[in-house]
Amino acid sequence: MKNKATSNTTNRHHIPRRIRNNFPRVTKVRDATKSIVVSVENQDAQAGDRNNPQQCALAKACMRRNIADGAIIGISRIWLIKGNVATRYMTSESVAREITSFDRHQYFAPGKDYVLGKIAPTQKMGATKKYAGSKSKTHGEEPMIHKHKTINIRKLKV
Repeated sequence: MKNKATSNTTNRHHIPRRIRNNFPRVTKVRDATKSIVVSVENQDAQAGDRNNPQQCALAKACMRRNIADGAIIGISRIWLIKGNVATRYMTSESVAREITSFDRHQYFAPGKDYVLGKIAPTQKMGATKKYAGSKSKTHGEEPMIHKHKTINIRKLKV
């Protein structure tokens, strides 16, 4: 399946350090405007490397199917690199669960189709954050966000 993610490719957005360091040819970053589907096979899981966002089973599947030249698979975001362009996708819940399974036990359910989601308008690069409830008890302050951290899985350092 061809990667048909189209959007306004731009140089004005910051290229994340992890992409600059691992893929120095990347000069443009963009957000995916269409979701894509990737099938992971048993050979991808066997060739993959646990806790390695660039060599996991899903990254291997994307490269095997020529969807990308390289990939960085994170628990919340996915970067697919093709030529000098890096495209950012949302990690679906099913992919996030398989990442956890793969990082712990090197098992990624083969034969299934996994969705790499398009980026929501509120999550696009350059989007401004608007907080609801500015008239609430917080008096315009940002609401407190509690993040759950899952142990024994990859961490993307930016």
